[in-house]
Amino acid sequence: MFKFSEESNYLMPAHFGGYPGQPQPAAYHDVTSITVAYETDLEMLSAFIPEPFETTRPVLSIQYSMCRRVDWMRGGGYNLITVGVPAAYAHGQERIEGLYVLVIWENKTAPILSGREQSGMPKVFADIEDHHQVGDRLFTNASYEGWNFLRMDFRQVKQMSPDELDRLNRQTGTINAFGWRYIPNIGRSGAALSHPTLFPQQLAYTAAWRGEGRIRWEALGPEEYQYYPITQALSQLPIKSYRDCLMTQGSQVLRNDLSRQLG
Repeated sequence: MFKFSEESNYLMPAHFGGYPGQPQPAAYHDVTSITVAYETDLEMLSAFIPEPFETTRPVLSIQYSMCRRVDWMRGGGYNLITVGVPAAYAHGQERIEGLYVLVIWENKTAPILSGREQSGMPKVFADIEDHHQVGDRLFTNASYEGWNFLRMDFRQVKQMSPDELDRLNRQTGTINAFGWRYIPNIGRSGAALSHPTLFPQQLAYTAAWRGEGRIRWEALGPEEYQYYPITQALSQLPIKSYRDCLMTQGSQVLRNDLSRQLG
C-alpha cells in the first residue's frame, strides 16, 4: 500500500512516489527578457493586492521571458509573461520588498503545475510567441485558442556599458516574488488552503539594452477566454506614462530552497 513520506516532496499524482530530499535551486542558463512598465492608477491597482501586502509604487510591470537550457526540463525551455506590482510584505517585525505577482502566463504545462502547487505562483496557460526581431525592434504576443489578449513591442535604444551592466546586476540581482497559494474546497465555497508565499529568484545579466516599449491589451469576454476577468481587469488600468523598459540576456536561478509560506 502506498504511504506518504515526510522526507519526500510530492506533486499530483502523488501515489507514484515523491522526490527525495529538500527542494533544490532551478537553473535557467539562457534567458532573454523584455520588460515594459508603466505608471497607472494607484487605487485601481491596489484593489488587486491582498493584505498584508502593500503597493509601493503605482507601476504595472509586464515581463516576457524566453527561457532555454532549463536544467529541470532536461535542457528544454518555455516562454512566459509575468505581470507584477512593486510591493512590500509587512507582518509583525518582518518587512520584505519585492514584486507581487498578479498573473504568469506560460506556454507549457509542467512549470505551471509545479509553480502553482509548490510556490503559490498564479500561473495559467497561454500561447506565447517567441519574440521576433527586425532591426532594433522586437515584438511578441500572447493568445488563447486564437484570441490575442496581449501585444508587446520594444525598440532597442542603447546597450548598457559594462559599468551600467555591473550596476544593474548589483541592484536587481535578487528579486523577491510574492504570490498567494489558494486551493479551493471541494464541493463547496471557501478555501482549503490560503496563504501568502515568497519565491526568491537570482538573476545574472550578460547584456542589456534600454529602450522604448508599448503594451496593448485586448479585453476578451467570457465567450472567448476562460480567464477573461484577468484580461478585462488589466486592460482597464490606465497607462499614464511608460517607465523603465528593458531588454536583458543572461541566466536565472529559481530559489526553490528559499521559497516559503509567509505569515
